[in-house]
Amino acid sequence: MFGWVTTLTGPVSRLRIQAAAALLLVAGLLAAALGSFAAARTDLHRLTAVSEPRAVAAADLHRALADLDAQHADALVVGYAATPPVDGAEPVLVDDGVLAALTAQADRRDVARDLTLLAGSAGASGGSPAGSASAGAEVQALIDALGTYDSFSGTEEFSTTSQDAPVVGRPPTLALDYYGQAAGLLQQSLLPRVQALLAEADGRVADDRAAAAGDGRRGALLLGLLGAAALVLLVWWQVDLVRRHRRILNPALLAATAAVLAVSVAGALAMLGTADHVDAAVRQGYTPFSTVAQAQVVAADAEASQSRWLVDDAYRPSLQTSFDGLAGQLRQLTAGAAGSPGVDRTRQAYLASDGRLRELAGAGQLDQASVQLTGVTRGQVAFSYYDLGLQLDQLSGAATARFDAGVAAAEDDLAGWTAIPWALLGAALVLVLAGVRPRLAEFA
Repeated sequence: MFGWVTTLTGPVSRLRIQAAAALLLVAGLLAAALGSFAAARTDLHRLTAVSEPRAVAAADLHRALADLDAQHADALVVGYAATPPVDGAEPVLVDDGVLAALTAQADRRDVARDLTLLAGSAGASGGSPAGSASAGAEVQALIDALGTYDSFSGTEEFSTTSQDAPVVGRPPTLALDYYGQAAGLLQQSLLPRVQALLAEADGRVADDRAAAAGDGRRGALLLGLLGAAALVLLVWWQVDLVRRHRRILNPALLAATAAVLAVSVAGALAMLGTADHVDAAVRQGYTPFSTVAQAQVVAADAEASQSRWLVDDAYRPSLQTSFDGLAGQLRQLTAGAAGSPGVDRTRQAYLASDGRLRELAGAGQLDQASVQLTGVTRGQVAFSYYDLGLQLDQLSGAATARFDAGVAAAEDDLAGWTAIPWALLGAALVLVLAGVRPRLAEFA
């Protein structure tokens, strides 16, 4: 090995070339370690500070808009009992719409918060300037369309609540018309734009995960190869010095070899650990979160479909078909490992409460059907929807916790690796010089 060195006639030249080769390999290992860990930190920061928060905001915006539509649909049901009161009795208020109004306000705050985050992250999404400008324009278009949506839904609410003694489940035609315009704008403009933002954000998370995992594994390979080359050279040099200079061991070179070994092995393991933890964070955390977010949107769409079905007799067949399709999607999205026992239980309770709603409405019992739709007692639709939402929130929180745990583990893997290569390999460079200097002095 290294037979080309034996062609040199002088021991001084041989020692100098051996020292230069060792210095070059150790310096290369130092540069590789610093570059690899810097790239890993950049990848991790881009995923956790830009891509994942943007994707979460887009998913939450989708959920909030879908639930906002559901609450505006519920507002159509407000009113007094359809059955006239007996003489001298006060009309019975079946639903006052307060719960739907409060929930809609909370959804609207969520929408504003998510739009603010998306607008702020448009320029930091890591794409080209043109792509960032396009993302910013999409957010601005959403804000503009949302103003029109608020106008339509506000007119619907005013029309519904300004009636004298409204009949439950029989909103005025104007309210139905404006709800239809608001829902049409939501389905044809707002949600497609949000879905496009979400698809772009999902793709960015996937790209950043692949980049982080790929850079980590390539960095580990590079450290392993350069470290192995440096170790082979240092061990061979140690043996050569023993054979040619009659020395048992060179302590300085032995220490340099230990430093190179430590950085090569520990650094490669840290890079591999970072890659695996980032991959697991997205696969076991963000991906399940994304599935739960879809389930939340489907549940909200189903809730809106129920309210519209009750108040709009003309469209009941198509709305029934729509609800059945949404119920099937909800089962699919929360089946097996994607769900939980709590989600399964509350989903079944929600579908059972819907069955009861349709039984009452089919029997012409509008008052009881309206109570079934908006009531907050166990077995009623509003309660079942809320209960299902809580279980989905818990599932979402568990997925987010897994993502955070994976990211924390990756950060732990990278901790200290800004200074460790400088300390150990910087010392190794000095030790190489210290190890060869006495041998050179013998020939001075």
